Amino acid sequence: MALGETGNFAAYGFAPITLIAPLGCMSVTGSAFISAMFLKENLRASDVLGMTLAFAGSYLLVNFAPNISQAISARTVQYYFVGWQFLIYVILEILIFCILLYFYKRKGMKHIVILLTLVALLASLTVISVKAVSGMITFSVTDKMQLTYPIFYIMLIIMIASCVFQVKFLNQATNLYSTATVVPINHIFFTTSAIIAGIVFYKEFLGAAFLAMFIYFFGFNPSLLGIIANILAENRTLTEDHRCIGSSVGSKWQSNDA
Repeated sequence: MALGETGNFAAYGFAPITLIAPLGCMSVTGSAFISAMFLKENLRASDVLGMTLAFAGSYLLVNFAPNISQAISARTVQYYFVGWQFLIYVILEILIFCILLYFYKRKGMKHIVILLTLVALLASLTVISVKAVSGMITFSVTDKMQLTYPIFYIMLIIMIASCVFQVKFLNQATNLYSTATVVPINHIFFTTSAIIAGIVFYKEFLGAAFLAMFIYFFGFNPSLLGIIANILAENRTLTEDHRCIGSSVGSKWQSNDA
């Protein structure tokens, strides 16, 4: 898991956010495939459908995502950081976050949409800072040292702080709701916020053709449907397992009473 997250972190230094973030669906479909191959678990029709949708969507995403090779230096991050687009974006995010936090803390509204929207708002800052930190480290290794610039440490602090609070709100959501409900909604919210962050901060669709953008967002939908189908199928399997265990325990008690 640590190796996978390290690879995910490094990927942000080389590829656009709009390409990396949606491909998170492949981890779920990959888990289903590995379980069927090595753990000999049953592969249902819904699992196959989910994997097919996820692979089809991922193919479109990979082929029609912005094809840019952007060197992320400290000066580049500083330029984007003080841009009016990002400043407006951050102000709107802070306003929405404060309003939702008020309803959550003061009014006791603990709806799953409120909790996971708070997570998604923090996630957008996370992906921006992760790409900035990863990109500056990569630039330091391949070209010129960037770790002496203050913006590197500002982004590092934003990355750590946003990750910590994301985990806090996500844990609260999983304590109140089932994992099978939280995971697909969180994936949709996270991926959407990450794509918006990449478009606003790094201008990843700047100069892209309309057809490429249309096919990209069209491919985004089957990826989401694929991961939802896989998780719902897993949830049904767990429910059936619990029912089987409950019925066997009940039969055992009845036989003992007899």
